[in-house]
Amino acid sequence: MTNQAEGRTWAIAAELVTRVAVPLWILAGALFKLLDGSPSTLPGVVIRLSGAIGFDLGFVLHFMVAVELVVVGVIWLLPTLARIAGAALLSVFMLTLVGELVNGASSCGCFGTVTVHPAVTMAIDGLLLLGVLTLGRRSVRLRVSRTVATAGVASVLVWTLASFAIAFGLSAANGRTAARSTAAARTETPTPSAASEADAAPPPYYLPDYKSWLGRRWSDLEIARWVRGLPADIEQGERYLVFYRKDCEHCHLLLEEHFSGPLPFPTTVVAVPERAGFPTTGVLPMPCTECGQAELPSGCDWFMKTPVVVRLNGGVVECAAEVDPDTPECLQW
Repeated sequence: MTNQAEGRTWAIAAELVTRVAVPLWILAGALFKLLDGSPSTLPGVVIRLSGAIGFDLGFVLHFMVAVELVVVGVIWLLPTLARIAGAALLSVFMLTLVGELVNGASSCGCFGTVTVHPAVTMAIDGLLLLGVLTLGRRSVRLRVSRTVATAGVASVLVWTLASFAIAFGLSAANGRTAARSTAAARTETPTPSAASEADAAPPPYYLPDYKSWLGRRWSDLEIARWVRGLPADIEQGERYLVFYRKDCEHCHLLLEEHFSGPLPFPTTVVAVPERAGFPTTGVLPMPCTECGQAELPSGCDWFMKTPVVVRLNGGVVECAAEVDPDTPECLQW
């Protein structure tokens, strides 16, 4: 009797970890990302890989959410596949978090804009994975079987369709809301200057490819349409653009060390906002008193790891890069 009671206890523990804790953990992350709807919360390794392949980051975000929802459904509806599904997704999470830790990320991007350090998430994922692999064997219901109930498979198929419909349907709804907001803004501000700015409204996100800028005229670049406040003679002679964030310490250090005092070449600093706008706390003073002032509009996820320095000569981009303040690329003084 004692062995039977102990076996039931282990089986209950296995069920709680595998079919309650793990799917709820996955579901929480999926819902946070879905409701936030911003590709900027994706892990850095995913952003870089998607950018290199040419995948749309909005699609990647919602596809990831849909897959996570599908895995939750498999765990709940097909007990014999619950351990495999849970362990597989948690392993992917672990590999992604290793990449984030190596790259020094401060947030894992697992819960949208909610900041959680990758080390914390990795510890939780590791414990859940260990529980699935060890405790899961104690439950007869969770043992892998070659035969799967037809009703369970049908339920998972329906769940899968619903998961993708929810993930991409909400994305489309957010897009329509944004479009209505933009249209309303144009109606409420009929002045010529406001209309021109509205016409140059940026997309939901912008992922720069600095190498593709080289050798091209600044005016031909897509980003040139969105920068507000650039001087009229931007394409005359040698000039510099410095993209920075107002609360960025590395940006402040670069400007303080290389752009304070008299400047050998005309320079314009371009303020880069977050999607919701410019920060109101932690704003650092502007060291460059001779720099022109420009900015990018909010409402877009600007995937720019500031500071970014662009060197122009006769309006042509000679150099563009995310730079280290101590050894800034692109500077020729």
